[in-house]
Amino acid sequence: MCYLYNCWVIPLRITFPYQTPENLWKWMLLDYCTDAINLLDTFVIKPRIMYLKDGFWVRDLKLIEVNYLEKLQSKLDIISLLPADFICLTPGFTSEMLPLMRLNRIIKIQTFWEFFDHFDSVLSSPYVVRVTRTLTYMVYLVHLNACAYYYVSVKEGLATNNWVFNGQGNAYIRCFFFATKTATSIGKNPHPENEAEYLFMTASWLMGVFVFAILIGQIRDIIATATRSQTEYRKLQDETLEYLRKLNIPPRIRQRVEQWFSFTWEQQRTLDENRILDSLPHKMKTDVAINVHMKTLNKVQLFKDCDKALLRELVLKLRPILYLPGDYICRKGEVGKEMYIVKTGQVQVVGGEHDDEVLATLTEGSVFGEISLLSLCGTNRRTADVRSHGFSNIFVLSKEDLNEAIKFYPNAQEILKRKARELIQQNAAREHRQIPNELLQDDHYGNSTDNLMRVL
Repeated sequence: MCYLYNCWVIPLRITFPYQTPENLWKWMLLDYCTDAINLLDTFVIKPRIMYLKDGFWVRDLKLIEVNYLEKLQSKLDIISLLPADFICLTPGFTSEMLPLMRLNRIIKIQTFWEFFDHFDSVLSSPYVVRVTRTLTYMVYLVHLNACAYYYVSVKEGLATNNWVFNGQGNAYIRCFFFATKTATSIGKNPHPENEAEYLFMTASWLMGVFVFAILIGQIRDIIATATRSQTEYRKLQDETLEYLRKLNIPPRIRQRVEQWFSFTWEQQRTLDENRILDSLPHKMKTDVAINVHMKTLNKVQLFKDCDKALLRELVLKLRPILYLPGDYICRKGEVGKEMYIVKTGQVQVVGGEHDDEVLATLTEGSVFGEISLLSLCGTNRRTADVRSHGFSNIFVLSKEDLNEAIKFYPNAQEILKRKARELIQQNAAREHRQIPNELLQDDHYGNSTDNLMRVL
């Protein structure tokens, strides 16, 4: 804010008659308050800001201070604090030269860039920061142009012709409006009448053509980047639905496809999260997957007591799949080749004589189909239908992925086979007992999974 104050006010006070002998003390008070803050920033704060070296944060104050003083930034900061305005206190100088003597304060532009870079890195939506910074550049250029226009008008004489400022109304607002029209080539401006005015208008138009074109192009690129994912999503959705229409797919199926697109976008803001994760290094990708999936994977009875390294391998194999309301996750009689983990939503296990009885309802964190991952005799066939009650995000681990990960862990293979046999024996024992009604629907992971072992 101190830097913006100096950038904005110094040209204003040099050209416009807003600094007078009567209010000079107010301007000086603001000036020296900003100088005190900049002095504190240069000699107290910045020499204590840690920096990265070879991937480590340097915390030693001596090293931090030396590192700061060796940078060009420190030299510019010191130059910007030189009290050149004190010259105005000596005989022969007037207070009107005070803002001119403070032009060196504008050298501290690195502070302005660091401010926006910091917010760009910490905010969840950095595009707002980038647009704000670009708009600040544009408005400041118009501000400088307005100051220059008023200065030229004063030199030629206010109201001496149709081009110069006529002295009516608020001088700054009128000049800022004129500068905006000139830079953007919007509206009609009075024609220049002498060489100085022609030079000014030529420079203003060139600035508008080149500088403003670049800045407006940057804003367009920022907005395009911010909405690129949504644009790609809408394009893919439109192309898919159009293709389905050409194939004469029934409207009911097309509507479900559209629902899938809409819900996936609302939940993930992307249609291909694997593509995003694949751009990360393997170590980072593993860390992200562990942070998201490890807690859930630890709940699976089949993987308890397994090597942590194996679990780290398995979390990378989990595939997210979205199921719409009424979608069947697996069917009765199918050969089980996957294990499922409910991330969000609810799924129902349906069975009974007419396949319309809800045997259990599973919610977030529930797991089913563990035994199907292992090729044990008699455990591969599904004995009930499982369908999505609403929109459900399910993590799927296939048998192929498990075999690929477990082949390097022979001890884990024995543990999994032993645990699978124990679960099968427990399920076989349950088949001889009647299951209480209160256990048929339970949103707790353990109870729901135990009930499902009988039917899956």
